[in-house]
Amino acid sequence: MSTESNSKAGSPVEKRLKIVAFTLLLSEFVRSLGYNLYTISLPIIAQQMAQSAILTGIAVSIFGFVQSIAQIPFGRLSDKHGRRGILLFSAFVYALGALMVGFAQDILQFILFRAIQAFGAVMSVLQACLSDIFPPERRGTAMAWFSIVYAVGTIVGLPLGGLIAGGFGLRMPFYLCAILSFVSAGILVLFLRETLPGKIKQQIKPAQVVDDLHIKITYSGVEREEVTEVPAPAFHYYRVKGFFQTCIIGLTVSFTMGSFFAFAPIFLESLGYTVLDMGLIFIPGILVFFCGSIFSGMLSDRVGRKMPILLGLCIAVPFSFLVLIVPSSIVVPIVIVTLLGIAICQPPLTALIMDLVPMHIRGNAAGVYNTMTVFGNALGALIAGFFIQSFGLNSQFLLSGTLMACSIVVGLIFLPRGQTRYKKEKKNE
Repeated sequence: MSTESNSKAGSPVEKRLKIVAFTLLLSEFVRSLGYNLYTISLPIIAQQMAQSAILTGIAVSIFGFVQSIAQIPFGRLSDKHGRRGILLFSAFVYALGALMVGFAQDILQFILFRAIQAFGAVMSVLQACLSDIFPPERRGTAMAWFSIVYAVGTIVGLPLGGLIAGGFGLRMPFYLCAILSFVSAGILVLFLRETLPGKIKQQIKPAQVVDDLHIKITYSGVEREEVTEVPAPAFHYYRVKGFFQTCIIGLTVSFTMGSFFAFAPIFLESLGYTVLDMGLIFIPGILVFFCGSIFSGMLSDRVGRKMPILLGLCIAVPFSFLVLIVPSSIVVPIVIVTLLGIAICQPPLTALIMDLVPMHIRGNAAGVYNTMTVFGNALGALIAGFFIQSFGLNSQFLLSGTLMACSIVVGLIFLPRGQTRYKKEKKNE
């Protein structure tokens, strides 16, 4: 699990990188736990302050829109100045914003402080760190673990947040989120080490062209070969075959997630479920998501990224349409299978983006990808609201299923296979 291709297992470099990977995942888990503590409280407090559905919708979706804006500049800065400093800065901005949200006195303050908090949620830099550490043949597994720690934080945070809000008031989950966010930042301060040297010009020599598909980058004195789609060093992610098509599929999948989770409580309420029932339903749903992420991450390392992405879409699309015609008694299992398909898509999509670009622009490329996916998530919530208002609750599944069906066509035509462990083993032979 090392960026140095010729480092030996158990070496000091290997151990250091394992510590860095564990630090990143632990920090993300703590932050995910805090974020999900107030998932139930958030719309209720916003509605109480705003007394307006429009302002409530803005208060909920502003986080996603601002987060999408922040991904590209922070990713680009991490490519230029290193990952660690950007991650530390963003972590403390996020924690401070979370604390301010808890003390907001009116809806305008609430929206502003949510925007500040979102400005520190730069997942693209964290993903770039993991991609620096893990070689291509294990990158799908790395992205699966990234999804897993967020899923575990959600499993624990959602029911716990409901209990805390019920016992200590709707504001308490926000205060606890702030505390956990500062803990997450502290973990990074203590244990995170740079995965891409801050003084790039001194530690990474200009990339050397091997052939049309390969470059060599000297990283901390060790040469590492990177696979690209265009000659280096004049490398631009927008020239890579399949890059923007992968981003579009990621946006579609995130759109589906955003449209569903924004109205999941209302949808379940329409089926006759109580708040307690909803908590019990979310837990198995997230566990299925968890298992799907593990499976697809490991599978993509063996067979390439394209097949798991298409497999997930082919599961999600028909089950999205089935929601429209099946009896209400089996709607929930059908929705959970749809979420399983989405879970299978996500890790190989992120891993494919990381495969397509070399280390020195990975933060920027991840920023572009996450900008589109986070924007898709927020846009999904807003557009689903319009469709539900006009055509009913089930219309969100018709919309999402149609968009994902289009993504299958895009994937079949444009997606490259991506890196695999099998390909590397054959090359070594």
